[in-house]
Amino acid sequence: MRKRAYLLLVLLPLALASCAPFGTSKTERVMRLENDLNESRQYAYQNFDPATTLDYTDLATLPPSQTWDDWFPPAEMSDTTKYVLEVQDTSPDSASVRVTGPVDFAGPRTLTVGLVRIGLEWYINRLDLSGYLPSPLIVQ
Repeated sequence: MRKRAYLLLVLLPLALASCAPFGTSKTERVMRLENDLNESRQYAYQNFDPATTLDYTDLATLPPSQTWDDWFPPAEMSDTTKYVLEVQDTSPDSASVRVTGPVDFAGPRTLTVGLVRIGLEWYINRLDLSGYLPSPLIVQ
């Protein structure tokens, strides 16, 4: 009996650590966007809520060269700088994020990330990038 209890005490934390029993936090959603900006831009749309993001279809169907690359220029040639998104503050429906990146990005800039909770998961539904022209509202 003691052997079973010991085994349960060892395996339970491992099982809980391997899944997300409490959903996706606001910060984790921003970190997933950071990863997509640096690694797999074609999948970045999956961080957004399709029901409340007006630009969702464009994000999901247009190539990154017509969306993400305009807002967050990829590193060129020898510039291997990655994008870094640091959550500075959160409110009930948004996060203020400091963004640094490659030379062509001309940061740091502030990214306001609109968030909506669906069940246990937080999803993005708006991006407002300070200093981006013609409009800082890049995704709505």
